[in-house]
Amino acid sequence: MLPTVYGEFVMLEKQDAILIQEHALSAIRELSRLLQLANGKFSEADLAQIKRAVGLSIGEIQVGILDLVGAAYPDLDDLS
Repeated sequence: MLPTVYGEFVMLEKQDAILIQEHALSAIRELSRLLQLANGKFSEADLAQIKRAVGLSIGEIQVGILDLVGAAYPDLDDLS
């Protein structure tokens, strides 16, 4: 199915939104696993840097992807 176009904007189809959401959540899970794996294997300073990078990355995924999907399809936002 082709996306619906409104002016200059392309309407996100629900099936694509679901796939995008699944991949974004998978990325968050992988980042969380990375943090678990790194725990105890780096100095405190390096671990703090890794935690910050993981936290910022998860925040970007949330705001830059999941919030957009949730705005387009509120029923997919399980946190609301």
